[in-house]
Amino acid sequence: MGARGSTLTGKAQPDPDMLPHTSRSIADVRTMLERHRHDLGGAFALGPKQFALLLNLPEKDASKIFREIFDTDRNSLVDAYEAIGSLAMLSKMTIQEKVDMIYSLYDFNGSGDITMDEMTILLKTLVCGCAKIDKKISPPSTEETERLAVKAFSTADKDMDGEISKHEFDTFCYTHPMCKDFLDYWRGGMNQVVLVEGENFCDVEFPPNATALYTEIACPPSGMPPGTTVEWLRSSEFCPEDPVLFTSGPLKNTLRPGSIANKWFVSALAILSAKETLVKDLFVNTGQEKHGRYCVRFYKHGTWVNAIVDDVMPFNRAKQALFTRGGDANELATMLIEKAYAKVHASYEALIDGKIEYALKDLTGGMVEMVDTNADAKFSDKVVQGKFWMEMKKKLAEGIMGVVSNNPPVFVNQFNESFPEERNGVVKGLAYPVMGVVEINEKRLKLVKVGNPWGLFEFDGDWGNNSPLWEENPDVARTCKKAPSDTSCFWMTQDDFARIFNVQYFCKLLTPADWQVVRHTGKFPAKGGGCFNFPTWVQNEQILLDVEEENTEVCISITQNDDRYVKDMKNGTKSKRPAIGVIVHEHKFGDPDLGNVNKLLSVNTTAIALQTPFLPERDVTVVGTLPLGRYAVVPQAFDPDTGVEYTVTIHSKERVNVFAGTEIDWDPEQAALLEGENEMEQDLAKAEELDDAPSFEEDSQIVAIQAAAKMVAELTVLARQLEQKKQELVEKLEILTAQADKL
Repeated sequence: MGARGSTLTGKAQPDPDMLPHTSRSIADVRTMLERHRHDLGGAFALGPKQFALLLNLPEKDASKIFREIFDTDRNSLVDAYEAIGSLAMLSKMTIQEKVDMIYSLYDFNGSGDITMDEMTILLKTLVCGCAKIDKKISPPSTEETERLAVKAFSTADKDMDGEISKHEFDTFCYTHPMCKDFLDYWRGGMNQVVLVEGENFCDVEFPPNATALYTEIACPPSGMPPGTTVEWLRSSEFCPEDPVLFTSGPLKNTLRPGSIANKWFVSALAILSAKETLVKDLFVNTGQEKHGRYCVRFYKHGTWVNAIVDDVMPFNRAKQALFTRGGDANELATMLIEKAYAKVHASYEALIDGKIEYALKDLTGGMVEMVDTNADAKFSDKVVQGKFWMEMKKKLAEGIMGVVSNNPPVFVNQFNESFPEERNGVVKGLAYPVMGVVEINEKRLKLVKVGNPWGLFEFDGDWGNNSPLWEENPDVARTCKKAPSDTSCFWMTQDDFARIFNVQYFCKLLTPADWQVVRHTGKFPAKGGGCFNFPTWVQNEQILLDVEEENTEVCISITQNDDRYVKDMKNGTKSKRPAIGVIVHEHKFGDPDLGNVNKLLSVNTTAIALQTPFLPERDVTVVGTLPLGRYAVVPQAFDPDTGVEYTVTIHSKERVNVFAGTEIDWDPEQAALLEGENEMEQDLAKAEELDDAPSFEEDSQIVAIQAAAKMVAELTVLARQLEQKKQELVEKLEILTAQADKL
């Protein structure tokens, strides 16, 4: 982990030219290995012709892969073991088959065991080869490789005979955090499937039938029709013209919610549209999009997961899309993202319940914060003093921001007088992305640019798109780069913005280019554990953190299962989540490379560097800076005996060393202790279970009624058009009949 292991998250995303090789089977890889041993004599270095023979491709087809991917030092030679090892990892073999293949590949003398030299070559060539086909992987230096080999060998060689057996190799691969991350990265990656020319991809894992819609086929939820009345159409069948992923830009005027109460998810997509690259990055290239095979990725439990879907979508019998669609009938992006998200959570029904915060986390992997300004008695003062403006500028520089107008339709003053809440065309309950801010000092004017991906209504107050203020102030229009025909956004003053939008969502983006990320999965004790209030807290896992730079900014999250799809099977209700949190405590733990590491056994208030509140939430996060030093990161459930699985994700602006799991050789005497000490000034407190974010989600029955009403209205219009057409045809028939009679 960290500097001591893999920082890979998500699934493999190989170079597009390598995608066809993801369909290689175990038989294909074994045949390639045989060609190397017999036809190529087991040579370490291969030229272009030998490389083409290894891949069993015409030299012309293999040449591009040889030159642009593997021959990085431009010496017209490629390491055979880099190529074979990376192609094996890229193949559609199972993880166990890949581990078996790699072990046999690097057992050069066929002894059945791997030596230290073979382990060093394995690490160097395998990781370097994988880094060439997937640029997200950073190959280690020679010094790092040798150090990792020594550490790996000493960890795996349990009987200390100087060789690693197959059993020891397997145990090491499946238990060591670094190896687990590396194997998980190649598990279920972007594998192509065999499709002949003109064949369309059909997703058998998420088939086009009622099982994809809801869990109880005989009892559809409100707003969703019986499965027998649903028509599943391919994009070529429902798009008037050629289907495209995006038309006028990602999610520009393209969000149209369907007949399901998942506005929380669609609103998160609206906020995401503030940065087009974030929407585009959700899609992973399959190389088979022309066959209707798409891949969308989401951030779940500390890592990115790929969801493969086809372009078959559910429609009612009136040929209306059941769920979210784009404003442009030929654009597929919104429908594909929603379908992939439904697949990740087992059905479309699972999307009926949720929070914007959760969806933003799943779509970005960032740190999400929700603020209800109605709950802040000093918010008006912050606006007047300029603090709110400065906070907003900072947030927009670090991530994305969205807002919702959730104020009631009327408000009552102290004299019990009711007044209508003026929103100036802003739709209640819909999230709007904040695109930017402009300050014009000479006019003492602060303007906020707000996106309108819904394409429905728009702000009609001062500086709205139809406001005469733009013509009266052409200098402001130039500064704001205001395009008269652009309806995908609108402008408003800071005061109107603060008055109308009372719910704010901020997502701090943790981009790989700026943040190192380390992930560790664990489980709270089924017996014991708990927070520092209980002496059994010492039974919790401890993650060691070595910070080598002063004032290193970190973001530490603990995540438990998503309650939208973890159900209590006995009563059908959602499972009760325990309150969880993380505490970062100063701790001089020794040298992990030497073993017998000291465990944190006593805690003190003054030594706590960072801590989260204890919340019964899916994600709990703390952000802060750590001075140079060593720390123990202690994940905790507030109460003992939970046995709940969790994931701790550590983001850091500077490179830090992180040790966890089998990377740590605890002092045996300390590791056996069942109780720890607590010298804190007061007990930790569990926060009350948070209410959902200010509710703006319409009841699913209301959504169903609205959808039905809309369908009836559209069918009525269609019926009138058909009746009119019928009348025209009758009149034409009468004329033709009369003409025929004359003849």
